[in-house]
Amino acid sequence: MKYVMLLIFVLAMVGFKTGSAQVLNVTVTVQYDHLPTDQQGDLVDFGDKVEQYFNGYTWVDDDYEYDVNCSVRIIIETVQKKTFEKKYKAQFLISSASGEVFYDKTWEFPYERSYPLSHVKAQFDPVTHFLDFYAYLILAGELDTNGLFLGTPLYSKAIEIANQALLSRYPQGWNQRLQVVQMITNVRTRPLRQIKPDFFEALYQLDQENYKKAYQLGMKVMEGLGKVQNAEPNNRYLQMFFNSHYRDLGKLFRGHNTQLEKLAEWDSKHRTTYRDMMDTE
Repeated sequence: MKYVMLLIFVLAMVGFKTGSAQVLNVTVTVQYDHLPTDQQGDLVDFGDKVEQYFNGYTWVDDDYEYDVNCSVRIIIETVQKKTFEKKYKAQFLISSASGEVFYDKTWEFPYERSYPLSHVKAQFDPVTHFLDFYAYLILAGELDTNGLFLGTPLYSKAIEIANQALLSRYPQGWNQRLQVVQMITNVRTRPLRQIKPDFFEALYQLDQENYKKAYQLGMKVMEGLGKVQNAEPNNRYLQMFFNSHYRDLGKLFRGHNTQLEKLAEWDSKHRTTYRDMMDTE
């Protein structure tokens, strides 16, 4: 976790009250070298076009902005030539510096090198609407770190895209994508979204050596995690949170064995990390 990002989050909350993530700073890598040579030509500048699509657009209207750093990896698996189009199958992974991570292994889309990636569209586009969907998920998660449920409007936009896609010629995978958003916004997951501002504030206070304040905020975080764990222990968004922040949680509760043992119980995958932070005296 890069604490410079936390400082930006806190400055946004304190100085601007509702500072909002507006600008994506995405680095894109596309892997297609396993395809036959004669099928690689159309993909030469695909990564650059996707990167520009993400980075050259104002996603959230707000007077205050900060860059949301992300990485995207696209693995083109196959290409199928049809009468009127080339149809690609790909894996897609997007992750942000603050721990939002989404992996999609069922992306199917038509593409030619001459196709523009435009934010202006009259109908569903299986390339750009897919990118929009994940941009909104990433930014919604970022906004939730700034204040209570600030990401809700963007989650709603993602749901609109999924519903539109299901009525299009390219519905593949969109039921699963819709389920992801519904899971994040479900009432059972709400406590996790509620504690995100406290969590990032706690990490900032820890970095500033304000240990008492960090611990107080950390206990609010534990309460929210516990609510989700008790209601739905296999919640995918909860598992994402643990996978992204288990080291931060361990540092936040270093020496507080009761909380660390509880985290080890909830997040057994990272049990060793939590127990390494325990006070053994």
